[in-house]
Amino acid sequence: MSRSIHTTRRTISRLAKKKFASAKDESEALSDAKAELRRKRLIKRQVAGERKLSALPLVGTDVETISIEAHHASQFVHHSASIKDLRSILKLLPPAATEGISSIKLILGKEYIDKWCENESAARDPFTGRLSHETLPGVYSGDVWGIYSPSVGRVTLHAHVYDPTHLPISKNACEIYLRLKALQTFVHEIAHHHDKIRRVARGRWLADRKENVEWYAEKMEHDWTRELVIPFLEKTYPNEVKELLDFVEQKGGLRLPLEFFAGDSRNTLRNGLVRLSFSTSSAFEHWAEKLANCKNLAESWLAFAWELHYADQYESCLTILDRILVDEPSKIDALTCKADTLIHLERSDEAFEIAEAVLNSQPSNGDAWKIRGDVFEDRKNWNALLENCKRWLESVSEDSKSLFYAYQYFAIAHCALGNFSEMEKWIDKRANFGGRNRKVEFIRKAVYRRAGHELPK
Repeated sequence: MSRSIHTTRRTISRLAKKKFASAKDESEALSDAKAELRRKRLIKRQVAGERKLSALPLVGTDVETISIEAHHASQFVHHSASIKDLRSILKLLPPAATEGISSIKLILGKEYIDKWCENESAARDPFTGRLSHETLPGVYSGDVWGIYSPSVGRVTLHAHVYDPTHLPISKNACEIYLRLKALQTFVHEIAHHHDKIRRVARGRWLADRKENVEWYAEKMEHDWTRELVIPFLEKTYPNEVKELLDFVEQKGGLRLPLEFFAGDSRNTLRNGLVRLSFSTSSAFEHWAEKLANCKNLAESWLAFAWELHYADQYESCLTILDRILVDEPSKIDALTCKADTLIHLERSDEAFEIAEAVLNSQPSNGDAWKIRGDVFEDRKNWNALLENCKRWLESVSEDSKSLFYAYQYFAIAHCALGNFSEMEKWIDKRANFGGRNRKVEFIRKAVYRRAGHELPK
């Protein structure tokens, strides 16, 4: 029950005198009440501030007067979006979005990132020592690409660090991709500014809630990228855009629009949860990491098909796979990828037919046994799923990684058939597969859900 409207200092006083079942319950109730009171006061301040505002001018700040400064650029430190690019995007944005921006700074951002972004997965780049991760092989980016400072109306963008003579793809293709990502970051930070001066100022936007602020910035980044940034790049850098698209078509097997490389920034939900998704831009970046290990074009195409699969781009994935199979109709790894993709498209009969064909020529193929398991689960044919698991164990080696999935299917089948003691045995084997100690309760919850049973309380 929400107390946000009725919470007052008197409410907190009454709660402090109330008897609770435990000290923990009392502490939580008081903490919630105090948080709601702070939020209520913030809303009141926002509304009071709105009433004092004079009407904003019909036109925004002249973007030519906004200071844009670039610092730290060097042989290895690169500002992917130029001052000219930023000025052009400012002119394309709605006037209300740019009004009140005091300055824009392009910097390395080492001090900020080192102070606020240290985590176990970050490493220091070999050129500046900034905490970074590799966006593309040899291209280092900080965990934070940009910052909006509301107290001074400043937008800051952080540079990419790389050696332009050692890039995973051509220099032009790499730099147009990084320019796209930098401009996406730029419009994201502008959206935070727009939110601050307009959405909040117009009352009760509840900017105390981070999810509201981030939801709006991500939404506007998505919209402005498609409406403004992509057309700008296609018009201003047509040769570089073509080089990127040509490269991916040749090495990846499919021509894709520039929008594909932008991905989808809309991850924060209004309830504060984060939508976990593998974006198309991530698919491109992961594929670029694998290119050096691809021995031929078919391997490169297949690697890209799998990345599209992970990004839920199933039809595009199938297009590439069909191109591979025209030249190599018996290519096992392409066939199993296709069958797996067909499962996601709910074309299980076609997937099953491919799995059978693969097992006829390669009985120990764990991927094909898994696809059969997917089909039997989809059909809720639990006895067939159980029989499939038994044949699976008999056909693959003891060190086959596919057994991780076989154990889960064993557990699901036994759960669906009411054999709960057997189910627990296979849950335990899955939890300890490969010497790891996974949490049994999470596996059990998934097993019950997939078997169509309610988890006992």
